[in-house]
Amino acid sequence: MIAIAAIDTPTVQWSLISPELVLFGSACFLLLTGALMRPGAVARVFSAVVALLALSGAALASLLLWGDGGAGMSGQLVVDDYGAIVRLIVMAAGIAAVALSWGTHRLDARTGEFHALILTAAAGLSLLSVSNGFVTLFVALELFSLSLYILCALDVRDAASLESGLKYLIVGSVGSAFLLFGSALVYGGTGSLRFDEIASGLTERSEEALILLGIGMIVAGLAFKASAAPFHMWTPDVYEGAPTGVTAFMAVATKAVALAVLLRVVTTAFDPASEVWEGAIAALAIASMIIGNVAALVQRNAKRMLAYSSIGHAGYLLIPIVSHTPESTRALLFYLVVYAAMSLGAFAVIAVREREVGGPVGLAELAGIGHGRPFMGAAFSLFLLSLASFPPTGGFLAKFTIFRAAIDAGDTYLVVVGVIATVISLGYYLRFGLAVWSQPQDAQPGRVRVPGTVMAAATTLAAAAVVVWLGIAPDTVLDWAEEAAQTLAPGSGA
Repeated sequence: MIAIAAIDTPTVQWSLISPELVLFGSACFLLLTGALMRPGAVARVFSAVVALLALSGAALASLLLWGDGGAGMSGQLVVDDYGAIVRLIVMAAGIAAVALSWGTHRLDARTGEFHALILTAAAGLSLLSVSNGFVTLFVALELFSLSLYILCALDVRDAASLESGLKYLIVGSVGSAFLLFGSALVYGGTGSLRFDEIASGLTERSEEALILLGIGMIVAGLAFKASAAPFHMWTPDVYEGAPTGVTAFMAVATKAVALAVLLRVVTTAFDPASEVWEGAIAALAIASMIIGNVAALVQRNAKRMLAYSSIGHAGYLLIPIVSHTPESTRALLFYLVVYAAMSLGAFAVIAVREREVGGPVGLAELAGIGHGRPFMGAAFSLFLLSLASFPPTGGFLAKFTIFRAAIDAGDTYLVVVGVIATVISLGYYLRFGLAVWSQPQDAQPGRVRVPGTVMAAATTLAAAAVVVWLGIAPDTVLDWAEEAAQTLAPGSGA
């Protein structure tokens, strides 16, 4: 009689992936109901409300896991407070994307698919933020990437949208390929794909060349997703061509998750090889800060300006990854929260102005909105000042915490470059800020009633309140960030 070996069935902790289950379930529901509903106002409002409820429910599920998570799915996931903060940023970006797309009639024929894809992308990003292995990481990365490729090109009547989706698909595929091949090389050198087991493999095996090449490709793959220079070439064109709600979602959620995952990977898996990747990431930080801010100086389109601005901010956000101390991790999380608020708010104002002028928004289209729409003009000025790190905004305090943590870790040279880059950024932030309050050369629409203005105004108000709050009384969020930083892998204290 042949003995059959027992098969270990992996244990599935459903509660750990409850945010993703809410999002996936709601996305499937929208696809089913979308096939049964006729395009129009009812379908648009119904799908948007379902998406908002799903994202709010996923955010609540993430909060309920605060301090109550742990490893799950056979060690492939680590649901900790660090991942919880990143999950909440993703849900906030998703809610803003739905709000900014409210009333976009050009998407009426695909409103169910649009909101289902937003939920699917959010689910992929949420799963990526708590991944503890390259298998889970790659699956989650492809899940949100494929959704975003489609979202960028969803407005098929707009050539810029189609171009945006195609460019993102081509360049994003290159980044994914780098990540996949890098993971394979690391597996060949260490014998594991789990982050916590790779660190042990690094100290026990001798395939140094294989491992070093793998680490380099993994860092490059995640740098593509974070739009860090020199892997930033897709960012301006994709940001400009994609629907503004999708652009806002990408600018915040994708960048936040890519940088948070990069920190988790290098501190959990590659901490024994820190002398290798620290220099590489420092070079990416310097290149991003300089290239992003210098290139933004000549931009006249608002979305392209914010695209290059995001490249510059990717450089600032790479500084705490180079330092990788508990203090720098805390600074990174706080900066991500502030960056989410000021970026989403800036894109909300642009979304309103795009609908008013019926096309792209540049310096000429921004001229005079401070007089015609004082609230929008003041809010946009606030977001630009925060992006430029003027006190007492949240942007000033966020950059100060990152610079202080870097100095304490001995990375003063990065702070010097960061200060120089910040001074350079004043040239374009102040130029766009002054345009808001200047007199328009041509007749421009002032108070024109456009669809979705109320939702965009609500997003703008919420973002402005967060920017001011975190600049004046940031203690609560800083305490949350400190608690979350302590839950990252032990290697973060290096």
